[in-house]
Amino acid sequence: MIFFALALRNLARNRRRTAATLGVVAAGTAALVLTAGFVRFSFDGLREAMIHGGLGHLEVATRAAVEAHGAAALDRPLAAALADWRPLRERLERLPDVAAVGANLQIVGLAQGADGASASFVGVGVEPDRERAMGFETKLRRGAGLADAAPAEGEDEVLLAAGLAATLGAAPGDVVTLLAAGESGMLNALDVRVAGILSTGVAELDTRYLEVHLATAGRLLESERVSNLLIGLDDTRATERALAAARAALAGSDPELAVTPWTERALFYEQVQNLYRGIFWFLGAIVFVLVVLAASNTLAMTVMERVRELGTLRAIGTGRGQLAALILAEAFWLGLLGALAGGALGLAATGALNAAGLRMPPPPGAVDPIDLQLAYVPEAFAGAAILMVGVLLVAALAPIARAVRLSIVEALGHV
Repeated sequence: MIFFALALRNLARNRRRTAATLGVVAAGTAALVLTAGFVRFSFDGLREAMIHGGLGHLEVATRAAVEAHGAAALDRPLAAALADWRPLRERLERLPDVAAVGANLQIVGLAQGADGASASFVGVGVEPDRERAMGFETKLRRGAGLADAAPAEGEDEVLLAAGLAATLGAAPGDVVTLLAAGESGMLNALDVRVAGILSTGVAELDTRYLEVHLATAGRLLESERVSNLLIGLDDTRATERALAAARAALAGSDPELAVTPWTERALFYEQVQNLYRGIFWFLGAIVFVLVVLAASNTLAMTVMERVRELGTLRAIGTGRGQLAALILAEAFWLGLLGALAGGALGLAATGALNAAGLRMPPPPGAVDPIDLQLAYVPEAFAGAAILMVGVLLVAALAPIARAVRLSIVEALGHV
């Protein structure tokens, strides 16, 4: 313990240089904490946006449909759709952690406006009440959402994405015609009234996307089957547990069914994770180099200014190991105090940025700006503190090597 007390007193000798080094360590710690908070918030936000934007936590489809286009594909062929799906849904909704299960029927076809303008579309038939129970969000720009109840024949409604509505020249209240190939392969047409205009959040998808009620989609395709079932959970953290339960519940089904977690369908999420992790490690490497250089300079100057003192310590019987322990203790205090100051600075900066309500421009291909928010990541504070102490101990190795090689005679005569 005496080495730690002596080390703290030694650092207090040159307060300006010690403060400068502590500032570098604190700034590096704060940078790591803020970056970790930004990355965590981005990951959490993107994950929930993808899950509640239409992926769901789990997808149930026939094995043939999944193998036809791959687990990550967002479309499932009608030829391999689920036939007897209602009892299946009831069985899934009885599982623990399941909030709701919604059926989807995917459509691809041609939409035509009242003035003759037409555009190809990709759409989905949904159950609005089930989607709401699963926490799915519909970003309406104008008009109203789809009614929960299945529309009567002749009263079908549609939600058009903003870009598609602009192409068709359609607004809420207008009638558009949807054309798509039905289950029999025949081309079917259906007049639908525009209930509202929505945004998917992705500019390219907004030019082609629409939503209708599941009953409307079945009427257009002349099919009682559904493309897949989406399972929404009470908590995303229960995904693995719910996945195992769903697979066990569906084992032995005929036809064979596949349960796919959202992580296997959201390849974009994994790509963003890898990008952000690369940025984080690159920033960490820069901080490591800067802190090592600053700390090595401080500790080296400390050794050079105390040559006679170190020689005196050696002359009175202080061993080389004890000198090394003293310098390591000084490095430890620099790392610990700097990390604590940096953690406090990072905590304050996180609160200030979150309270400022700042917004960033939309990411490439997106429509809406995103909030600049940082998450509080307790493990980042602990990790940054451990990292900084370790960095300072590494930075102390060169000054220690210089100190232990000092000749006692030369050190006592040093001017």
